Formats: sequence, structure tokens, C-alpha cells
Amino acid sequence: MMPKFEPSFSNSMPEEFFLQKAEILARKLLGKVLVKKEDSHFLAAMIVETEAYLPQNDFASHSAVGLTKRNAAMFEKGGILYVYKSYGIHHCVNCVAGEKGVGTGVLLRAAIPLLGIDEMKARRKSEKIETLCKGPGNLGKAFGFTLKDNLASLRSKELFFQSYKEIKEENIMVTKRIGITKSAELELRFLI
Repeated sequence: MMPKFEPSFSNSMPEEFFLQKAEILARKLLGKVLVKKEDSHFLAAMIVETEAYLPQNDFASHSAVGLTKRNAAMFEKGGILYVYKSYGIHHCVNCVAGEKGVGTGVLLRAAIPLLGIDEMKARRKSEKIETLCKGPGNLGKAFGFTLKDNLASLRSKELFFQSYKEIKEENIMVTKRIGITKSAELELRFLI
């Protein structure tokens, strides 16, 4: 049973939170809630799975090719979204990490819905709560993210991360990332 969640921008994560290395931020995002305000209601889900993408020696990272129009958000200061289209279909959502110019981020792979569940069900055309935000494309669709959200601040009253559940280190599983072929040996996937 999940504790009651009340969205509150005053309890959102401070700017410094996002300026950490991606592999640290990926761990610390577990148990945080992604909150998105739409009109007069909120969508919210607790992050339960992430993947870090590093600025150096990580050939699976979009930043490995250097700065391009597509990956420019990754080179901005941490605390914004990097949204890209995968396979021309799914909108995948990343939290940019670190200082400006670094080129690093954290892919949001899965979350547990807390608020706006009916909206998420409608967007995903599914009644299964446990799969609404399971997988990066599904998470993006449930929240209604599109390429228009690329570069959006994660420090606004309309979009932010909020503390919710403290996850102990022993409850975090670390594995190799999935769905990639380059730098596949790096253990940069974190899940509760």
C-alpha cells in the first residue's frame, strides 16, 4: 500500500539535486514522484526504474556523438527534460543531470501511478494500473509527453520531482541496461 501523496511544489527537489552525476541521480530518483500539472489536475507517479547515460565512454548515450540538434538538451544544465522519439513512435523522457556542457542524463524507465490514473488509462488505452507507466515509452505516453516538452524545466509549478519515499541502498537492484547494444556491459540500470 502506497502512502497518500499530495503534490506540493514547495516540497520539490532543489536545483542542486539535478547537478549530480547521472549514475548518482539515477539512484536518487528512485522513490521520488514525477508531478505534472495539467489544467486544474495533477498526474503523478513514483519512479521505480531508471537508467543512467554517461558523458564519457558510454557509446549507448545520445551524447556520445557530441552536441547535435537532437541531443542538445543533454548538454544543458541539469534539471530539465530531454525528450526524444524512439523508433518513430514512443516519446522517451530523460532527466538531464550535471552541469551545462557535460552531456548526461537519466532515462525514466518505469513508475507507479499515484494521481491522474484515469487520464493515464485513457492515454494508454489500458485498465492495468501496474503497466500504465512500465517501460519508458509507456511512461511518456501516460504522462502525455511529446517533443514539445523537450527542454522543459523540472523546477516549475507545472512539472517537478517531489520527495515521497526514501529507498534504502539494499533495496536498489543494479543491472546492465536493457534494449541497447553499445556499452551494454555497463551496470547503469537501477530499480527498486
